[in-house]
Amino acid sequence: MDHQEISALSMADAIAAILEKLLNEIHDYNSLAGDQFLELRDYKAIILHYFQFLLDMIERCVNEETKVLFYEMKIELNRLKYGMLFERPLLIDGMLFKNCEKILDIRYGSNADGEEAVVGFDDEVETLLDQLTATCTKQLQVFSIAGMAGLGKTTLARKLYTDPLIDYTFDFRAWICVSQTYLKRDLLLGILSCFITDLTDETYQMSDQQLGEKLYRLLKGHKYLVVLDDIWDCMIWKELRIYFPDDKVGSRVLFTSRDIELSSHVQAAKPAHVLRLRNEDESWAIFLKKVFRTGFCPPYLKEYADLIIRKCEGLPLAIVITAGLLKNDFSVHWWLQMSASLHSFMQSDPSQYMDSLALSYNHLPPHLRHCFVFVGVFPEDYDIPVTKLIWLWIAQGFIHETESRILEDVAEDVFQDLIKRSLLMIAKKRADGHIKTCRIHDLLRDLCLKKVNEESFSQQIYMNPHAPTSSRTITNMPHSMSIIPPELLSSEFHYPYEFRKLLQKSESLDTERYKTLRILDVESVLISLFPSDITQLVNLRYLAIQAHDGNPTSSISSLAHLQMLIISSRKNTVVPKSIWSMVNLRHLYIKTGENLIEDPCFVQEAEEDSSSSGLASLQTLSQVSPRSCENIFSATPNLRKLGFCGPLVSSQGEIEFPNIRSLQQLQKLKLLNTIPYGKPTRLLNTMMFPEKLKKLTLSNTCMDWEDMWVISLLSNLEVLKLKFHACIGDTWETSDAEFKQLKILKLKGLNLKQWVCWKENFPGLQRLVVHQCLKLDSIPSDLAKIATLEVIEVQWCSNLAQVSTLEIQKEHEREGNFFLKVHASNNH
Repeated sequence: MDHQEISALSMADAIAAILEKLLNEIHDYNSLAGDQFLELRDYKAIILHYFQFLLDMIERCVNEETKVLFYEMKIELNRLKYGMLFERPLLIDGMLFKNCEKILDIRYGSNADGEEAVVGFDDEVETLLDQLTATCTKQLQVFSIAGMAGLGKTTLARKLYTDPLIDYTFDFRAWICVSQTYLKRDLLLGILSCFITDLTDETYQMSDQQLGEKLYRLLKGHKYLVVLDDIWDCMIWKELRIYFPDDKVGSRVLFTSRDIELSSHVQAAKPAHVLRLRNEDESWAIFLKKVFRTGFCPPYLKEYADLIIRKCEGLPLAIVITAGLLKNDFSVHWWLQMSASLHSFMQSDPSQYMDSLALSYNHLPPHLRHCFVFVGVFPEDYDIPVTKLIWLWIAQGFIHETESRILEDVAEDVFQDLIKRSLLMIAKKRADGHIKTCRIHDLLRDLCLKKVNEESFSQQIYMNPHAPTSSRTITNMPHSMSIIPPELLSSEFHYPYEFRKLLQKSESLDTERYKTLRILDVESVLISLFPSDITQLVNLRYLAIQAHDGNPTSSISSLAHLQMLIISSRKNTVVPKSIWSMVNLRHLYIKTGENLIEDPCFVQEAEEDSSSSGLASLQTLSQVSPRSCENIFSATPNLRKLGFCGPLVSSQGEIEFPNIRSLQQLQKLKLLNTIPYGKPTRLLNTMMFPEKLKKLTLSNTCMDWEDMWVISLLSNLEVLKLKFHACIGDTWETSDAEFKQLKILKLKGLNLKQWVCWKENFPGLQRLVVHQCLKLDSIPSDLAKIATLEVIEVQWCSNLAQVSTLEIQKEHEREGNFFLKVHASNNH
């Protein structure tokens, strides 16, 4: 490979290509007989050449995290030059490969997205796309994808669902998971929520019949696609069928099911599309994608990889799970051990290969086992919010601080480890590329529940055995164990079932019975008032509640161990001053409104009593009115996330908010102004922002575009989101402003018409997201020259903006960069 070839590749792929050549040369060298002196000498020269070439490439992308790995390789090159390494030729294979994998993973991220690969299904995707979008048949048609567990039915369906052709063809799309236990009402609400962003209280109070009629009226006259994922029998379709109008416009319904015969019971247009096992080449493709960041298997591991893949017998789930076991250890010993211990996955009954899946659990470090098993308490086919999962792990006591790292950072590492091991899958990502929600495969969830039965985890699951199966709910408690069968777990989460009616009727709770309760999540139950009884559950660590009036009582301070308080309320919330005595509180997350926090009573006494440190553990404070924050920040020195909601513009038209300069740990700030000024406002300086601020979101601040240069002075800013009249005016010309560290830029709901910028304004930009900017005439063409740009997403914008985005992609390709991902759709 010469320099010309490498210029057409991305840096990561170029390094991988050189490494592959180098390892193959080393492998050939190792296989030569000792008396072939001349040929060995030639190999030495070639190896030295590729080794030096590889280090030259890596040196261009080395940072603080990777420099140790680089210098380790440099030392080995020097040994090689002086002939020391050829007396022990096998030693550098593993070191080179391991170090390059780590460097590429750190610098460029994993090449696996955490989901099952749709490898080998190109023909199936094309066939099903043709059937779903065919114009020859205008009648409503039903199609199904069937096959055994672990074949990738849901993954294939999601691939179809998100295809641009589907997006273009259908007016409405909805995705709903059905599973073994379902409630008709939940399914109707789930489908409606795909079409309606915010369902009202009135909608939630409707009967099933009224919900069905609302869905019918919504779909009437429109071309729609509805995916019903994981159906176990045909009864649900018979119940829902009357709510899907057939207006002869080409609407479609797609099922996924383990039951191949289901299609014949639902009058499907064609027999079920039955998925097959992957062949050897396809299995290899999935394996390479999931295990190796470089995209190839080194020769010294090839023999063991062959045996492992054969034992997976073409089952994608088996390949993915096994890949998760292998990808963090590239030693011959480990791969030999795995190839010997892995049993055949293929059995007539999926539960029969649970022992093989259990290998993933058995090789988890002890600190990961509780965290993984806990995921099983979430319902089947449920998108799990990552932040919520991390907070629940902490509340359960599964995460422990280290000397230099706080609980949330340690928990984030645990989560990423489970993703890398393919025990969790990515469901949705945020605009900045971070994972928003995750999922767990049904069979792995079964494994979690099996391990709860087998091992003495300190948790108890409460439920009402007399409740309807589809309505049963679960919660966790410490110090004891009570097991329920997997089929009884439901779509609700984390509270004793009997709490629902008691809270809705404002009746007293039997708090003595639940004294040891750690987690109480009743956010899905709308009640009238914040219940005072709850404050008697003194062992609570996590409390999430939804109320018309969400004002906590002053007795909230009785919850001395509480770490997370999440409040959803229809009214502005007033948090009592007693909150300041809750020294273990880590997150005060109020979801809506302009909320007040009463002043800490000890602020005036701080000089006299130096031990009054306030809420030193508090990291999240959201949706708080700036009017109530004049005196509180000295009591919250370790805040990392802060959200202001309220009047943020002075009578002189200047953006202002309480002094937060002292919050040296603050990384994320949201400013939501509630009283528009009517004219362009000004941001006078950056001295009001903490030095470490990395993420800034502005909403309704009406800032003059000319003042954006002030934001560019934030030296550590990596993410900037401008939403709904954050800035006003027709033109944003960035002039000489340089957002040096900015990686993510999101523009949403702005009236911007013309955007003029140059590559020098955003030298490190990686991701650009533009949503609902209907007047924007184009995306600046100079962005095509930003070498770091990885993703551009343009949605609900003008045709001109969409076209200009595609032109940027073509420009990148003309420059040899085929790795820029562009998502441009005009569906406003």
